[in-house]
Amino acid sequence: MSGGHRLTWREAASIVVVGLLGAVIGLALGNAVGSVTNLGPLDVTTRLTTGVGSTFDVGVAAVRLDTPGPVGLSITANDVRFSGPADLADTLTSFGDVEAVAGSLRRATLAHLGGYVEVGAATGLLLGLLTHRPFLGRPATGRRRRVVHAAGAWLALGALATSVIGPSVNLARRSWTPVSGLSVEGQVVPNVLVAGNLLDEAVRVLEENENFYEQVRLRTASAMAEIAEDDAQRGLSAFVFESDLHCNLGMTRVISEVAVQSQAGFVLSGGDITMSGTQLEALCTDVYVSRLDGTPLVLVLGNHDSVQTGVDLEASSAGVLRGEPLQIEGLTLFGDSDPYRSQIGSPTTLRGDETAAEFTDRIAETACDTEPDVLVVHDPAHAASAIEDECTPLVLSGHRHREEGPRIEGDTVAYTVDNSGGTGENTPSYGPLATNSTVALFYYDADTGAVRGYRTVEFGRDGSVEVADYRQLDPDPDRDKVNRGE
Repeated sequence: MSGGHRLTWREAASIVVVGLLGAVIGLALGNAVGSVTNLGPLDVTTRLTTGVGSTFDVGVAAVRLDTPGPVGLSITANDVRFSGPADLADTLTSFGDVEAVAGSLRRATLAHLGGYVEVGAATGLLLGLLTHRPFLGRPATGRRRRVVHAAGAWLALGALATSVIGPSVNLARRSWTPVSGLSVEGQVVPNVLVAGNLLDEAVRVLEENENFYEQVRLRTASAMAEIAEDDAQRGLSAFVFESDLHCNLGMTRVISEVAVQSQAGFVLSGGDITMSGTQLEALCTDVYVSRLDGTPLVLVLGNHDSVQTGVDLEASSAGVLRGEPLQIEGLTLFGDSDPYRSQIGSPTTLRGDETAAEFTDRIAETACDTEPDVLVVHDPAHAASAIEDECTPLVLSGHRHREEGPRIEGDTVAYTVDNSGGTGENTPSYGPLATNSTVALFYYDADTGAVRGYRTVEFGRDGSVEVADYRQLDPDPDRDKVNRGE
């Protein structure tokens, strides 16, 4: 090519072939290294496979799912230890919708491998170009090109065999047992095979988990039916308030049942819908919105929720409060994302440049300017100034995993709901309830926006459901009077 020599189409094709071989080698090397990511509470390594669908391997057990197309995914949990089948079932339960997890992880793995492919392709193209140029004083020859092509082909084949084909064959040789009707947090997973010496017990525990939440849902429907006539006579609208669900997919069907039976206009969340706010936890938000089956969801992001959580929820049609008033079903709501950001295994940090004190002052100032019917924050401490200044009739919050209030401060009523995910702070919430779980029902006049009363619905660790008596917040129908607890 020196001296003005132009590449022929055949020579260009030869260079492209070497580039493609380099891309294959890069893909194989990247797959051998694997992609490390988070799956709920687990650190996992993912690698592409072929011919065996998608597999979840937690050491003592594995789940295999038939997925469309020739490319599957091997998902291996790193450093997992189990003391028994219940621990294993908890881990498998945390996968949520297994098919959706596999698809999401496969896309993430392909994106990760894209970098290796680009480097391999660029290296291959450069090497292919050198086969058509003098190198170290030696002219380009057909023999050099044939050697490069042959070496590249063998390296590509060997790398694929080592990183994709070999592991796929080993997975296919495992002793897989078909399981029909396996449910993971209410999501039925078709065409599943399992392997491992704890799987039989783990599947049994998973089925018990499924039965637990279904029984709680049925008991909720029955308990709510008993108060339906009493609620109807008041002629008030209602909304459900929950907080700190922490990705407990089992409770989503129960909360949905409360909303349906109470004819709630919407569900309001005080945040912490997820555990760490990872992209994979979009599964938690997707299942939640899906289970609500058209009932609107409005929320503030809690400290465990990320920006990605808000994006995922908004993509699912939920309303995320971001420092601006929102009108819904005759009420004006106001709130904003918690100023702190927490992830399992990492220290809590500020979400942005705004300090907690600045956040608290801004919330109070805006609430006093806009005078919403309801102010919702994740942490009640961040509503202290708004409560002191009596900026809004009702302040709702969560975060503390215990019920507080209703507390009257002048013309403002403040209430903190107990956790709705049935978990202790910073502990996983998958599986049956670890602690009692609570949601609150608030009743209001849709014409005036005045919240008149509330009741709680408590779900016990034993699967019991208790609907509390109605309590008045504002006995005076005069809208000039704000909500006062009694």
